[in-house]
Amino acid sequence: MQLIRIRTDDELMWYKEIWDGILEEEDNDNPFIEFAWFYNWWQIVGRKERVELFAVEHEGIILAFFPFTVTRRWGIRVYTFAGESIANYTGVVAKKEWLMDTTTFVFDELLKKHRHVIFSLHGLLESKESTKVIEQYFVERQLRISMFRVVTPYLAFSEVDFPQHFQQRRKMHGVDRRERKLRKLGTLTRRVPAQDELWQMFRLFDRRWAKKLDTSDFTKGKKRDFFERLTMLHGEALQVEVDALVFENQWIAFTYGLYCRGRYVTYALAHEPTFNVFGPGRIVNQESIQRTFAANYRLFDMSIGYEPYKFDWRTNIDFTRRMLASSGTRRARLVTGSLLLKERLKEYVKSNQRFVDWKRNKLGRFRYLVKYGKLKDWLEYGQQFVDRFIRLKQVELYELSPAEDVSPQQPVGNLFEEMTIQEAMQLDQEEVIALYYKGYIVYKDSFAETNKPAFALHATNWRVDSLQIVEALPKQTYFLDYDMFKQIDIITAYFRKIKPGQTLWVTASFWQWRKRKRLAQLGYKPITRMKHYKVARFERQHVQKNTESGGDVHSVH
Repeated sequence: MQLIRIRTDDELMWYKEIWDGILEEEDNDNPFIEFAWFYNWWQIVGRKERVELFAVEHEGIILAFFPFTVTRRWGIRVYTFAGESIANYTGVVAKKEWLMDTTTFVFDELLKKHRHVIFSLHGLLESKESTKVIEQYFVERQLRISMFRVVTPYLAFSEVDFPQHFQQRRKMHGVDRRERKLRKLGTLTRRVPAQDELWQMFRLFDRRWAKKLDTSDFTKGKKRDFFERLTMLHGEALQVEVDALVFENQWIAFTYGLYCRGRYVTYALAHEPTFNVFGPGRIVNQESIQRTFAANYRLFDMSIGYEPYKFDWRTNIDFTRRMLASSGTRRARLVTGSLLLKERLKEYVKSNQRFVDWKRNKLGRFRYLVKYGKLKDWLEYGQQFVDRFIRLKQVELYELSPAEDVSPQQPVGNLFEEMTIQEAMQLDQEEVIALYYKGYIVYKDSFAETNKPAFALHATNWRVDSLQIVEALPKQTYFLDYDMFKQIDIITAYFRKIKPGQTLWVTASFWQWRKRKRLAQLGYKPITRMKHYKVARFERQHVQKNTESGGDVHSVH
C-alpha cells in the first residue's frame, strides 16, 4: 500500500469520481463524509486549518480516503477528522472489505512518522462500521482509549405505523392545538424557499439566538457562506433541504437539513421569538418529518443532543462517540489528560439538560443585556432575579355591571377598532402576539398615527398571568386586559357602546393605586383579592372573595 498526501482542493478534484464511487457502492448515508461536503468545507471554512488528506493506493487503485486536520499542543500533533466544529458525524471513506486494512496502514504510518501523536476523533456513530474498526485498531495496538458518547435520536419509518405514530406525537405539548389556533388567525404554509430568500433563514436564526448562547456559529462569517453554498448543490448524493414555515407571508420557523441516500439529518432549526407561545419550532419540525416520510426516506435523524423535542419523535437512539488515544509517550499522555478533563466536563454538561438550559438561556440573556441592554431591560431582569427569592404580589379583580355603571357618558364614536394579527406582527412584541393565542380580541386606536394596542377583551376567561390564575367568566361578562389606566374611562364608555348590557371585569395590582382609584370613581366594585407571598422556600397564595360574583374555585396552571 502507498500513502498519498493530497495538498490542495484543486488537486482533490482529480479524485472526486473515485471518492463518490466508493461511497455510492457502500450506500453511504452520512452526509458529512460526502465529497461535496468536504470539498466545499476545505474551500471555504478550512482555508486556515492544517488539513492532511490522505489517499491509500494499492496496485494503482485508490482504496480509501482519510481527511484529517492537525493542531499542535506542546509540540504534539493532535489528529482529528476534518470539520470538527461543523460536522456532526465523521468517518473513513473506504470500501468495507478494505476498511480494516487501510485504517491499520494509515494509523501505523502516522505513528511511525511522528513520535508524539494524539488521536481525538469526534463524530463517530456507533452504528457505523468505521467506528468499530477504529476501536479495534486501538485495542490491537494496545493504545489506551477514552470514549465519550452523546445520544443521537432518530425516527426509522419502517419501525412504526407512521400515520398512527404521527397522529399520537403531534398531540404532545398541544402542538396540534397550537397549530389550529394559528391557522384560524391567518394563512399558515410550509414551503421550500428560493435561493434569494435564504437571507430570511439566517436573519431568523440570529433573532432566535440573540438572547441565547449559540455554539454552532451557523450564521457567522465563512460558515454562513459554506451553508449557503451547500444549498446550491445539484446532482450530488448530498442535498440540502430547507423547510420554511410561513405565516401571512412572514417566516416564523425553518429547518435546515441534509439528505443523503435515504437519511435526513436535521442540522439547524430556529423560530420567530415573538411567536414562542404557538410553538412554531415544533410545528415546522413535524412538517419536515411528514414531508420526509412522503418522500420515502428511511431515517429522520434528529442529530446529536438531549433536547426534549428529539425524544418526542424518536423510535430508537444511536450514540455518537469521541475517541481519544495517544502514542503513549509521557508528553502525549500529559496532553491527553488535559483533553480528557475537558471532554468529561463537556459530556457532563451536555447530558445535564438543566445546566444546558441555564447556560443557553440565563447566561445568554445576561450576555445580551451586557452588550445591548437598556435601563428598562436591566430593571426587568433585576425584578425577575429578586422574584426567585422574595415575591409579594396582590391583585384585585373589579366588576362593573350595567346597573352600577356611573361612568360619565362620552361620545366615543369609532375611537377604537379591532387590530388584526397581521398588524400586530409589525410591532415585534411577544406579549401582544400572546394575546391572540390566549383568545383575546385586541383593539387599537383608530386615529393613532402608528398601530398600537389600546386594550384587549376576552369573552370566555379571565386570567392573572402573574399569579397563574385562569378561570371561566360568568355569562354576559367580558374581561378587560392590556389596558392603559389613563384611558380607562374612555375604554369603559366604548365598551358600554359596543357591548350594552354586558358586565366588565378588570384587574389592578397593589402598585397601580391610580388605576384602582379611577376604577372606584367609575363605579367598579372590587369582588376578589388575590395575594401571593414567597420568601425563600415559603410560599403561599390566598384568594379572598368580596361578593358572590367573584367565583368559587381558582385554578392554578
